[in-house]
Amino acid sequence: MSTSVSTPVAAPVPAPSNRLLLARLKVLASVVIWGASFVATKIVVGQIQPLTLITLRTLGGALLLFLLMLARKQWTGPVRGSLLRELVALAFIGVAVHLSLQAISLRLTSATNTSWMVSLTPLVISLLAWRVLGETFGRLQAIGFVIALCGALLIVISQAGGLDMLGLPSTNGDLLALSTTVTWAIFSVYSKRTLRHCAPAMLTLYVMALGGLMTVPIFIARQGWQELGNLDTDGWLALGFTLIFVSALAYLFWYDGLAELDASRVGVFLYVEPLVTVVVAAVVLSEPLRPLMLLGGAAILSGVSLVNSRRRA
Repeated sequence: MSTSVSTPVAAPVPAPSNRLLLARLKVLASVVIWGASFVATKIVVGQIQPLTLITLRTLGGALLLFLLMLARKQWTGPVRGSLLRELVALAFIGVAVHLSLQAISLRLTSATNTSWMVSLTPLVISLLAWRVLGETFGRLQAIGFVIALCGALLIVISQAGGLDMLGLPSTNGDLLALSTTVTWAIFSVYSKRTLRHCAPAMLTLYVMALGGLMTVPIFIARQGWQELGNLDTDGWLALGFTLIFVSALAYLFWYDGLAELDASRVGVFLYVEPLVTVVVAAVVLSEPLRPLMLLGGAAILSGVSLVNSRRRA
């Protein structure tokens, strides 16, 4: 009597084109969440200090992600050695420093000036990715990049009501806002290198947890937990959104996309953020939605599509 042994059937591996499409959709989802987060953050920081928000959202997001990884049996144990040192560096530059600079700049300069400075982030990412990772653009991608940048500027101009705000940084707040383009570029490009030997979920968890822990001493010194009594219903809902979606899911989606795509192609999706922000602000905060914003949005989507096209003519 013969005994047949069944061979386990491996799960189908997505075709490269489908995998890349999924990666692009995840990156798009992350910037949509981050675009909406500006409105949620505006609500929260009106009731508690920015550093309190940073501590709560990063540690809360890390805890949520850790529980999710345990439930899905993705937790592989603590990391050590050189990988841990890389993760500490990424957490420092991408969470502790970047989010702090962003929060402080918003207190020292206008949101319009900040959005103008931050719109340069994809350009800085592309330059750093070219220098560090050897990534290049074809002519078609370069054209798409310029179109997306122009679209972002149209949205910023429409918010400011004119071209006067497109000037060089003139205040400490402007300079801090400009510096965030560098911190996020460094964070994204060097994360791309770390993703070669660290899964996106694990990288997200460590960056959130370590970055949050770096803000804890100041949080304790200021007794930030006492500020929670200042939150009303809208404040708690906005805080929950930043914790669950902004810190946990958006960063995870960003890393998933970064693991599959060039850093420069991922970075250009950041141009979608101002479009999402003005649309969400129009719905939630009843801020006006002007025709120039819609034109800028169309330009952004067209430019992003060109940058991520397969042709490199």
